[in-house]
Amino acid sequence: MSRKFSSVVGSAVIIIIALLVFSNRQWIRDEYVVRTTSLSATSQAVGQDIELTDQAIFTYRASQPEIKDAQTFNTACRDVAREQSIVLGCYTQQRIYVYDVKDTRLNGVKQVTAAHELLHATYARMPATEKAEVDKLLETTAANISDQRFNDTLAEYRRTEPDQINNELHSIIGTEIAVVPAALEKHYQKYFKNRQKIINYSKQYESTFTELDSQIKSYDSQLIALRSQKETLEKTLNTQQALIAAESSRLNSLKSSGNTSAYNNAVPPYNDSIKRYNDNIASLRQVVARYNELVVKRNELATTQNDLTKQLNSNYQPLR
Repeated sequence: MSRKFSSVVGSAVIIIIALLVFSNRQWIRDEYVVRTTSLSATSQAVGQDIELTDQAIFTYRASQPEIKDAQTFNTACRDVAREQSIVLGCYTQQRIYVYDVKDTRLNGVKQVTAAHELLHATYARMPATEKAEVDKLLETTAANISDQRFNDTLAEYRRTEPDQINNELHSIIGTEIAVVPAALEKHYQKYFKNRQKIINYSKQYESTFTELDSQIKSYDSQLIALRSQKETLEKTLNTQQALIAAESSRLNSLKSSGNTSAYNNAVPPYNDSIKRYNDNIASLRQVVARYNELVVKRNELATTQNDLTKQLNSNYQPLR
């Protein structure tokens, strides 16, 4: 009996240990990765920039974040190619990859992307009960966000990844939306010591596009006004030209017929009409010159905006 009892107890212990290992397999895996791997200096610097809590640092290190060039990044992220943030970052095979955007005008994008992908990693590790609670907070918060860019992004996710909406909301709201309900803010405090710093990073590089867009729209408005002035002046000049031609013919007729008095009385008004015509020609030239000048400036900004957009696309290959 004693041997049988010992055997039963031993089996029970093995089963309990197996269950504990199974239920804690993610933590065991993470602990192993953290203990046996190290981060690059660049990945460490990005992690420091976003000021992670100890819990988040553990998950960040367990996710082995890497900042990669376009070719390496695209290879690593090819299995999640439909994700909307694919051009910037991905979380795949329990690893974080961030596209190495080098343009200094886009400073902050790597930090926001790393934080975004880290939140995917933390979401994947949440217990089901906590995830359900957070999902409710995310859905309520998203329903009250009026930002057009946010809603356009959300609509695209609903179209392409309807099964990942809450996962994406967890990352997008956490890194881009400044004001969230207190309960959701408390949730994010488990990962970020200063979430507003990440929001500021987001605003920092997004403001580059916002300012460019605003300037382009301002130029477009001025160009529309100048185009209207140009068309009005051209119509006026056409009318003046026809009247001047008719008056010139009449003056020639008066002169030929010897009606000197009528001719002399008509010459000053005719000369005034010529002056007004010439003044309008000068105005038209100024308008055209200003229009052409603004077109150049507007197109330069559009080129800059397009270039910056390409810098955010890991799939873009510049001509050589």
